[in-house]
Amino acid sequence: MNARFWTDTRYRYEYVDQGNKPKNARASTIRNKTGIESGFFHGFRAGVEGEFVLELGPNDFNNTINGRTQYPVVADVESAEVDQAYLESYNIPGVVLLGGRYLENLDNLRYVGSVAWRQNDQTFDGAKATITALPGVELLYAYIGNVNRIFSDRSPAGNINSNVHLIHAESDELSIGKLTAYTYLTDLYDLDPLSNASFGGFLKGKQGLTGGIDYHYRFEYAHQISYGDAPVDYDADYVRVEQGLSKAGFTGTLVYELLGSDNGVAAFQTPLATGHVFNGFADVFLVIPPTGLQDFYAQAKYKVPTNIGGPFSYFGGLLLLAQYHEFRSAVQNLDYGSEFDFYSYLPLRDGFYAQAKYANYQADDYFVDTQKVIFGLGYQY
Repeated sequence: MNARFWTDTRYRYEYVDQGNKPKNARASTIRNKTGIESGFFHGFRAGVEGEFVLELGPNDFNNTINGRTQYPVVADVESAEVDQAYLESYNIPGVVLLGGRYLENLDNLRYVGSVAWRQNDQTFDGAKATITALPGVELLYAYIGNVNRIFSDRSPAGNINSNVHLIHAESDELSIGKLTAYTYLTDLYDLDPLSNASFGGFLKGKQGLTGGIDYHYRFEYAHQISYGDAPVDYDADYVRVEQGLSKAGFTGTLVYELLGSDNGVAAFQTPLATGHVFNGFADVFLVIPPTGLQDFYAQAKYKVPTNIGGPFSYFGGLLLLAQYHEFRSAVQNLDYGSEFDFYSYLPLRDGFYAQAKYANYQADDYFVDTQKVIFGLGYQY
């Protein structure tokens, strides 16, 4: 039958020191996601997942709906929701159809993601088709009629009625890597200023060099225009140039990312993204300022081999990651600020894991100094 069951529990303590708030945030929360997916029956398969978030201990934070505006925001709201409920069909050769409430993490999450770092996932109500019947390419079309945001159904901003169309085509692996083209039409009825249409594509690949070194790269360009009932007509460009080297568990990467601006009137936006993994862990740039954003950053990552022995065996699989960002505007020559980030993840025994994250944003011409310290302990099955 190929049925499967999963459960994921995560405790988190998050501390935030934000320069324009009189008090520091201390959030202690726990989240559980539990789901089941049926086996196949006459080519169909169904799944359902529930998600529950509770506050434990300190709750001195602004969860966006509790009115505690003297504290910085930690957007983890107590909730109990159906996170996913979907039906899939495999009855057409080379085509998988899905309808219902589903989770979507598309490409590198820059446009569409589940915002998995927060305790309440972002999911979507709609349908999608994944087509592999054509030689050399995989096609995806997805429709989203409602966005179930991380703020939960208890929040006035917890749902966005929408008319979103995602069109995505990815090639098979070529000698230069994979080529991807996309069109994303994002009409957000309850969030008109962020409605937009984006057209773009990228090349992503990896090439082996001498001495066991791999060169990896991503070159991406997109153009965005206002769409739907967006109150301002604009167009802006997006560029991402990512290059790095890796060897024996270590990876060093240099990235330039531009989210352009139309003369300071409006900027390139990605409102359905998992924004936390872009432009610094302090989450200062979840919404791009009208003057746009240039992010120059370096990242170093090391993963300890899982089979390491001796006294270091307990650190097998440990992931360490550090980033340094310099942020500037796309127009008007503003020096926004800089940020240092650190993240570690340690798999423990029997499905348990521990993680820690630190972010330090130093403001110049944008926002205020912000520091975050986050610890978590979880279990996955």
